[in-house]
Amino acid sequence: MSFTTDVTVSLVSVQATSVTAATPGEVSGPAVRVTVRVDNRSKKAIDVSSAVVSLAADKDGYGIGTTAGKPSPLQGSVAPGSTTSGSYVFMLNPAKARPVTISVNYAAGEPIAIFTGRTA
Repeated sequence: MSFTTDVTVSLVSVQATSVTAATPGEVSGPAVRVTVRVDNRSKKAIDVSSAVVSLAADKDGYGIGTTAGKPSPLQGSVAPGSTTSGSYVFMLNPAKARPVTISVNYAAGEPIAIFTGRTA
């Protein structure tokens, strides 16, 4: 999705997976890994450290963000003409072939990209 800000947000992949808890507070089970790409075609750097990605599913399901599965969120600044990507992991049961809506707000106060489809 392109914005009038000259920034393009896209989903690289939305994959069903299974994660194993490794630290206190994490939960093992079915999950979805979402990989997001941000292309900065503007004339100034953008900070994506405050990016917010969320996942909602059919039947009032909601993906719960987790640190299990080793997510690698968007971070830092993206220089003009550069691209960055990040991954997010959401607990969701069931996760495979499920209709989902993913919202991406790449920076505070900027437009929100909304994508719908099915997990792979």
